[in-house]
Amino acid sequence: MVAPLSAGRRTAADGGIETLLRAHCSDCHFDGETEGGVRLDDIGLLDGPSRETAIAAWRNIRAGTMPPAGQPQPTAAERRDLLQGLERDILGIDATRPDPGRTVLRRLNRVEYAAAVRDLTGLDIDLVDDLPADDTGYGFDTIGSVLTLSPLLLEKYMALATRVAERVVAEAEAPDATNPPLSRLFPLGLAPDDPLAQPLHLRRTLEILATRGFRRPVDDATVDRLVAVACQPETQAPSFPRAVAAALTAILVSPRFLFHLHEAETEPDDVHAAHRSPSEVPAVERLDDYSLASRLAFFLWSSMPDDELFALAAAGNLRHELGPQVSRMIRDPRADALAANFVGQWLRTRDVEAVPVSLKRVFGRGDVKEEQEAFDARIRPAMRRETEMLFLHLLRNGGRGTDLLVTRSTFLNAELAAFYGIEGVTGAEMRLVDLPPASGRGGLLSHGSFLVVTSTPTRTSPVKRGVFVLESLLGAPPPPAPPDIPGIEAASAAADRGESMQNIMARHRADPACASCHARMDPIGFALEEYDAIGRFRLTRYAAAVTGRLPTGESFTGARGLAEVIVTERRRDFHRCLTEKLLTYALGRGVEIEDSPTVEAVVERLQEDGRLETLVQEIVASVPFQMRRRQSSPGPTDARTARR
Repeated sequence: MVAPLSAGRRTAADGGIETLLRAHCSDCHFDGETEGGVRLDDIGLLDGPSRETAIAAWRNIRAGTMPPAGQPQPTAAERRDLLQGLERDILGIDATRPDPGRTVLRRLNRVEYAAAVRDLTGLDIDLVDDLPADDTGYGFDTIGSVLTLSPLLLEKYMALATRVAERVVAEAEAPDATNPPLSRLFPLGLAPDDPLAQPLHLRRTLEILATRGFRRPVDDATVDRLVAVACQPETQAPSFPRAVAAALTAILVSPRFLFHLHEAETEPDDVHAAHRSPSEVPAVERLDDYSLASRLAFFLWSSMPDDELFALAAAGNLRHELGPQVSRMIRDPRADALAANFVGQWLRTRDVEAVPVSLKRVFGRGDVKEEQEAFDARIRPAMRRETEMLFLHLLRNGGRGTDLLVTRSTFLNAELAAFYGIEGVTGAEMRLVDLPPASGRGGLLSHGSFLVVTSTPTRTSPVKRGVFVLESLLGAPPPPAPPDIPGIEAASAAADRGESMQNIMARHRADPACASCHARMDPIGFALEEYDAIGRFRLTRYAAAVTGRLPTGESFTGARGLAEVIVTERRRDFHRCLTEKLLTYALGRGVEIEDSPTVEAVVERLQEDGRLETLVQEIVASVPFQMRRRQSSPGPTDARTARR
């Protein structure tokens, strides 16, 4: 990276970035003007506005929200020059020298831990519900800085490891035990009859098991310790399955199993690094093939690498085969985890089965116990699967990311189709269905999963729906509400009296402190009032779909019109938002300003080829995914927090 300007130094071009900013921002942010609390005087000085202010300006210019809609706008070339000037001259970012970002030590989350135990042992055992829910950061539970390891959690791991070991012994020593379920644990078979051959057999078995469990080859000292655990005196000459189970317990609570531990390649000239000056030592280093295999497997499968990835890593060929391997992996059933865990958090499909819904209040009638039971037990799981299966279908079949918003097909079973009012769908299995034009369906904004999680238990919420679109689809979240601003708790009662949500929200926006943010959120949410709080299409209650306007000025009518605007005029914003979300999930840390060259390179590729598989391939090929800062190389000062 290029070092930031020294204090008091002007930009390389005489006032270049300041001149560009003054041309478009002078009325509000220069010469003493501080609209929104932002002052850009002396922007060319490092000791001028704070780094956070410069980053905020960069983000708003990139998103097109500054200058505001209705004001003279810079041309595409001028906007590009503004962004590049801020990056290069103020923030010290050099696109020709990408920064892989912070290295974050992170624990396996509970989903990853359970899947790794399952794939290491070959046992049909699910441990997810036996572990506490993980904290989240940046919207995901893969974020290293919040995945702490408390003493209580370590005790839980110890108990689970013991339980798994007991299960191994029970299955291995049962009279009708067969080898296939335990072939992962006993790859060389059970102990030979020859007592002289048994110690070597045990040692080789534990070496294979530890190599797989730690996701890289282990040294002799590690194997020695595992053999000692397996043959400890208090076990009094244990059976072979009991010896392996004892060592397995130690593996499952080792930091090398519990954490993502990534190592760098050993370069031929690393031995001479001590004799080179700091300027001669590269600031970044590539992850070795074993680390890359592990990062790839946990990204796409939420689990450990399989035998094929291990074999490629051992041969040093994984990096050369990444493209075909990514294609293979996304078509493997284990990639369903990407939908469950990435889509489940990005689009909140995880929440649809748990959010409270009062059908009595939504329907406005008496006893609806039967309908509530059917909605909870059958409709909600189908809503979740509809969205996740559509994502997987597009990923595996060359679909584009924008198809998520505008496709005229979706996955339904008989019950969800009946709930949506769509005829001709039979059976309990979810299947791909072409949607009738008059169905009011098509794309994520008409999915029950999205509509339910962005409503309150009793009514729709234009605010929640507007925030969701801004934050999760356009990457432009509104600022948090000011403190001490009264809510709209009376909205439910007003809605029950038949008052329109537009009138309810209009009264709320009358407060000047609320008006600016609601002007961004509400028009989006109103466009989705075609659907009620449980996702039923109800356009017949309105004379026409609602017309609104995005913060960047584009107008639209109804949910379909909103989706069309996003995938056409704001397609770059959608691609950038999707890229940043998936990169955050993959890396286990938040995307920061230093990642902007990587993000923009991926976005450029998506603008040409918007397939979801292309997005995954580009992230796997990126510098942050394949490299890390050299351990002795300090990165930029980072005061940002992961809890956002």
